[in-house]
Amino acid sequence: MTRWLRPMRSFRAHVALMAVVPAVIGIAVLVVFSMLAVAERRHAVIDKIQRSHLAGPALRDTHAHDWVSLEQQLDASFSGFSDTVPERPRVVLLVQDGHGRDLYRSRYWPVGLDARLPTPFPAGCAGAAPARCAALPPGSPPLTDVVLGRDEWRIGAIGTVDAAGTPRHLWLAVNWTLPRATMHATARHFYLATLPMFLLVGVTAWLLAGRAMRPVEHLTAAMVAVNANARFEHVRPADEALEFAQLINVFNEMGDRVQRSFTHAIRFSGNAAHELKTPLTILQGELERCFERAAHDPVLEQSLTRMIDEVRGLDSIVRKLLLLSRADAGQLQLPMTPVDLRPLLDELAEDIAMLAPAGDAVPSLPPELLVRGDIELLGQVLRNLVSNALKYRVADGWIRLSAMRDDEVWHIDVANASDGVPADQRERLFERFYRADEAHNRRIAGVGLGLALAREIAHAHKGSLVLVAPVAGRETFRLTLPGAW
Repeated sequence: MTRWLRPMRSFRAHVALMAVVPAVIGIAVLVVFSMLAVAERRHAVIDKIQRSHLAGPALRDTHAHDWVSLEQQLDASFSGFSDTVPERPRVVLLVQDGHGRDLYRSRYWPVGLDARLPTPFPAGCAGAAPARCAALPPGSPPLTDVVLGRDEWRIGAIGTVDAAGTPRHLWLAVNWTLPRATMHATARHFYLATLPMFLLVGVTAWLLAGRAMRPVEHLTAAMVAVNANARFEHVRPADEALEFAQLINVFNEMGDRVQRSFTHAIRFSGNAAHELKTPLTILQGELERCFERAAHDPVLEQSLTRMIDEVRGLDSIVRKLLLLSRADAGQLQLPMTPVDLRPLLDELAEDIAMLAPAGDAVPSLPPELLVRGDIELLGQVLRNLVSNALKYRVADGWIRLSAMRDDEVWHIDVANASDGVPADQRERLFERFYRADEAHNRRIAGVGLGLALAREIAHAHKGSLVLVAPVAGRETFRLTLPGAW
């Protein structure tokens, strides 16, 4: 992906942009070259008209009293190339006799232009026999560009004699700044007219990209629906474009494999947990009976105590796996009867006060906290949260337990003093068997199932369990449950 496109991650935006950019460049190049060709053609026509006036009989044969009307006719012949601008003539005319005396000078003849006038063409025609200058050579006379102030003048000059044999020099200057300004205004209007075209191209590309993305959206929706609790729904290749048929077939086969893997994993987890539960119960009972008989042997008693603790830990893991497998299979049936969590929270608050005396002496709890659900499972969630807070707080750090009502739900917070959880690990804490900072956690008991199971139980109660946004020096887990009003 092009580096400057990386911040913009939308595929549709990429397609729209990639369609608009070439269109903008192509249309802009076309407009520029078209305007240059039109401008060049206009200039050639203006030059031709100016030369035709200089070479024609009108200027050479005009009587003295006709100069004003002639200038008006000249101005009219160039009026198609520029708009009228006050005190900025399109054409000016200067006529002098053979001694340099003015016979006619335009009203708006530019000051300072006299010093830069070209020599009349052909040289020496003025004062010669009329027959010599009756007709000028093809392509004559030459035109000279003169920049004076804000205007650029294109000047042609001829030397001639009139019908009465009077020699004269004549300069005809055309203001090129005005045609160019008109051309620039036309170009600006043309560019503005292309903006709706660019917008139309962009919108069309955006809609086409969205239409092209529909098969991918269908595949994405089907993939999102793949989980342990829902049957994988095939995407019909016949309903999508022909180019996506192979992709959809491969996707359907992959979805079937994923569905089978989910089913096998759930079945294996549930069966394994169920099969292990009975032997562990028997083993724990036998160890406890042995423990009662070994009261006279302290060494054996200590060994049996460690074995009983390990068996109880295994039994806890098996029970969690069994609950998770039921949740995955959608078989976690809850009674959803009204229960008051306040007594349970009081017990946990007493445990916290004893195990973490640095916390609040009096937790912030309502007199009654009614929710709907299974009191045993909800108790397991809260005990998991308190147990985590005890294990992962900073040394001798505090733990705080609080609950508050927010509209129709209860928020139950378990917070502890903490050095903080890295941002990339905050959500992964709820993954099964995930333990952040393995080197540190090897010294802390657990296999990483407690939070995953707690979240599943919260979801089964139509609630949620999240790690609240970090605050310096503390981490807070929030259990949210619908209230039973």
